[in-house]
Amino acid sequence: MLEGKMLAQKILAALPERIAGVKARAGRPPFLAIVNYFDDSPSGIYVKRKILACEKLGVGVRLIKPDPKEGLPGFLDLLARLKNDDAIDAVMIERPLPGGFEVPAMWDAIPDGKDVDALSSLNMGRLFISKTRDIERAGFFTPCTALAVVRLLSHHNIGIAGKKIAVANRSAVVGCPLSHMLTGMDATVTVCHTKTPDISGIFKTSDIVVTAVGKVRWLKADMVAQEAVIIDVGTNIDENGRMCGDADFEGLKDKVRAMTPVPGGVGPVTLACLIEACVKAAENKAGE
Repeated sequence: MLEGKMLAQKILAALPERIAGVKARAGRPPFLAIVNYFDDSPSGIYVKRKILACEKLGVGVRLIKPDPKEGLPGFLDLLARLKNDDAIDAVMIERPLPGGFEVPAMWDAIPDGKDVDALSSLNMGRLFISKTRDIERAGFFTPCTALAVVRLLSHHNIGIAGKKIAVANRSAVVGCPLSHMLTGMDATVTVCHTKTPDISGIFKTSDIVVTAVGKVRWLKADMVAQEAVIIDVGTNIDENGRMCGDADFEGLKDKVRAMTPVPGGVGPVTLACLIEACVKAAENKAGE
């Protein structure tokens, strides 16, 4: 069981001292602004958890719910105001965004110094130019979910170098950055998507399978190799209204070497990485 709660607690336990340092320098704690257009989206499920986690640690937080009718110009105006607001250290933009928003002008407008989930052109570009194997100390922000997967594998002593890894996702926040990170750590990575032929054949020859497709328990035991490691990034609601992952946990648990649960796997680590990035943004701004 590759649970994430212990790692998340370890990450969060190191933050109070750093938060106190920010308060001593800036006269206030770190402050996060969360922008969310859709309450019922998969990421919207975690918004309340992010707010509670910030409040528990003494990190300031504000939820911003823009009106979609203001369109892209309204969103770009909001980003400009957030960039120039000295009281805000970090900005978290929840996805999905309304249609037509994800264009170069939006990516360029995200303030890179406050971009704790690395959606901006600058932070994403920095990641893909980087060849460092130690991505945690790269000095710029990286997508929190992708970083959480890397940290979770390391925490559980799952080797990456030399391994064949299949990533079932090609999004800008999970699949693309994660595949680059893993490649930089000397894995051989295959990125799979809806047009990939014989996905099961690829999975069966992979040491590690990362799934983030958003389909309830679609990954079955007959699709993966014996003793494979399964990293389930999926966040789904099943027919009973319960949160579950992409992997059929009950069907897989007796076949694979190790697997993350949902909930309790990648999710808690992603949240901890986000709060840590908020503190980092405040430290950078305070000149630490």
